[in-house]
Amino acid sequence: MIITADEVLEELRDALRAACQPSSAERIVRGRERVHALPREQVLANLEAVAAEVLDLSDYWEYRRLLELAASLDAALTQRLVALGLDHADTDVKEAAQDFRA
Repeated sequence: MIITADEVLEELRDALRAACQPSSAERIVRGRERVHALPREQVLANLEAVAAEVLDLSDYWEYRRLLELAASLDAALTQRLVALGLDHADTDVKEAAQDFRA
């Protein structure tokens, strides 16, 4: 089955929510698996914009889950996302960014 670019983006939105918002480890893992199942090039090209759209990146929990996911995908992507949190006013967000800094 061929999946369109719009369908990939919609699945990425849903998968990111599932990977970053729940508190259940099982649900988080399933969300990450969904992201990993998508075409890698499209995920890497769109993850930052989609994350900014569907996640609260000032929320420590969601931001840390995003960094964990990014670390499993690509080092450069992870460092771009780390940069978002290094100067954040919330000390927990800043700490998460520092934990993932290369």
